[in-house]
Amino acid sequence: MQLLALALYSTDGRRRDLDFKPGALNVITGDSATGKSAVLEIFEYCTGRDTLHLPVGPITDTVSWYAALFQLDGTRAFVARPAPAPSRNNSTRAMLVFGAHLELADFDQLVVNTDSRTLRRQLGQRIGITENRLQSPTDRAHQAIEAHLGHATLLCLQGQSDIASKDRLFHRQGEPHVAAALKATLPYFLGAVTYDQARKLAQLAAARDQLAEAESDYAQARQAHDTAGTTLKALWHEASVLGMVPAQAPADRAAMREALSSAATAPATPMPSDPRHEQRVAALQQECSQLRESLRTLAADRQNLIYESTAADEFTMSASIPRDRLASLTLLTLHEDDTPGTHHGDESTCPLCGSTLPTADPTVAALTHSLHRLSRQLESLDTTRPARHAALEAVGRRIAELRHQLLAAEEALQALTASREATANFSQQTQVDFARGRIHGILSTLHHTAETDQTRLRRLQESAQNRVRALEAELAPDRERERLEDRLVPVGRDVSLWAHQLQLEHRGGSTRLDLDELTLFVDTAAGPKPLSSIGSGANWVGYHVLTHLALHRYFVRHNRPVPRILILDQPTQAWYQSDVTSGGAPSDNADRAATEQLFHLINEIVRDLDGDLQVIVCDHINLPDPWFQQAVVHNWRAGDKLIPQDWMDAPDQPGA
Repeated sequence: MQLLALALYSTDGRRRDLDFKPGALNVITGDSATGKSAVLEIFEYCTGRDTLHLPVGPITDTVSWYAALFQLDGTRAFVARPAPAPSRNNSTRAMLVFGAHLELADFDQLVVNTDSRTLRRQLGQRIGITENRLQSPTDRAHQAIEAHLGHATLLCLQGQSDIASKDRLFHRQGEPHVAAALKATLPYFLGAVTYDQARKLAQLAAARDQLAEAESDYAQARQAHDTAGTTLKALWHEASVLGMVPAQAPADRAAMREALSSAATAPATPMPSDPRHEQRVAALQQECSQLRESLRTLAADRQNLIYESTAADEFTMSASIPRDRLASLTLLTLHEDDTPGTHHGDESTCPLCGSTLPTADPTVAALTHSLHRLSRQLESLDTTRPARHAALEAVGRRIAELRHQLLAAEEALQALTASREATANFSQQTQVDFARGRIHGILSTLHHTAETDQTRLRRLQESAQNRVRALEAELAPDRERERLEDRLVPVGRDVSLWAHQLQLEHRGGSTRLDLDELTLFVDTAAGPKPLSSIGSGANWVGYHVLTHLALHRYFVRHNRPVPRILILDQPTQAWYQSDVTSGGAPSDNADRAATEQLFHLINEIVRDLDGDLQVIVCDHINLPDPWFQQAVVHNWRAGDKLIPQDWMDAPDQPGA
């Protein structure tokens, strides 16, 4: 997307055309207060910005519509925006037309047919900005945003206050929310993040929710499975005490459930009194006591293991300090075949300086023995650590198993006690019938999760976990950072090369564009420094221009969806102030050489990109060199201005 023309329509319908050459350097030169800086504002308004910041005066008094004609791939776009209402500086109304052979429209053809948001979306789609949701790779706290033409335009403009700033590298960077938008969208325009990054972040959040749900379902299924097993064992104990089933329960849970169901639904038959009833109850009580005792023993064993593990870790930490001190100071050398009580050192040699001692020093042998002893103890502790962990896990599993058994036995005792109290005055047959009804009722309501269901839920959990891991790996901030830094390397390399050509300060080192700080870092003798720490307006302007030229060179070569336009307002202001000479050229030879080098470089870069970049420069300078004069598209001097004099002289007339 390049600019073919801008047009201003007066309130009485007259049109002021500004033509531009695509794929080339375009210079608008002129005196102060001729309207050069307004070109950038009008361009931004015609690319969808709602606000139009123009000084009150000839432009706001005489212009009723602003328009732009853009060249796209294979077609053109005509955009027109009505001027904001009086006393206001914003509007969302717009006109947008596409066509292969469009030209600037006449005044009576102007009509509002869209709004600024649709304008940006449709123009953005034509240059390759697809539907997206983006988020800053370094700041996930900010809400995701959608990159559009307005964000791309920020990379195409350098206003007069932008280009000379030591604190702001990008257009409107100091405005609220603009810096955050640049940080979020620049990686997209550089191709470092995918267009659907934020969508994938949302997918990751949804996948984590699904994983949590799958884990909860699987945990509930396992808990229900364990609870069902405990309840079945309790019912079996109760039924066995009443003589309804054998004392030994089957190992298979399905068989246990079937046997209990058969016992509960079997035809009622007279059952003789069972004298062993009390014995079975007593045996059940004794089993509970034994299980409790076993649990107490295992709890004590686990506590001892935990204490030993903690003590070993503390000893390892404390013993490592003196051993490491001896080793780091190289006072002694430990050999693999050393054993306590032996050493390879010479007691007559000083271990610090290597000199011969008058008499042998037994301290060497003592230190050697201490080092051996500490090392052997630490190795022993390291060897036994896995065994301690395994023992702790085994004790934990056994405790869980005994707790399930105890819970089943206690539930059986409670059920027997409750049924005995309820049927104290009834016969044993009545007690059995009561138990049958109770067992049948519990079995009918007992939640049962088959092994196949548990397997299915476990697989769902594993699938959700794999999905989360895959998205986390794809969206890993470290990988995003690597991709971004890889793409910024050629940008910094170009800036360094061109800084050497312009003879900027610190040109010998490398440069790096930092998107966290939205500034340029330059290598200096004191280390990398941001642009704000580098002196001289010439350096600020120079590095600004070079950074944006390098970015656009990258955009072109990698076919990124950014307009192929760069507008620079007053790039020579560090050398060439508003008090221009009559010839429109700086009088100082050094300043003239610097400005010539800058424009030569811009022109060379544009020519090197072979029509894929259009640079528009608005400046006071007017070099007499033929190559520069060929780039001049408008020269506003001797009364010529953006707003023709007859517009200002004509009486006010209402526009359409």
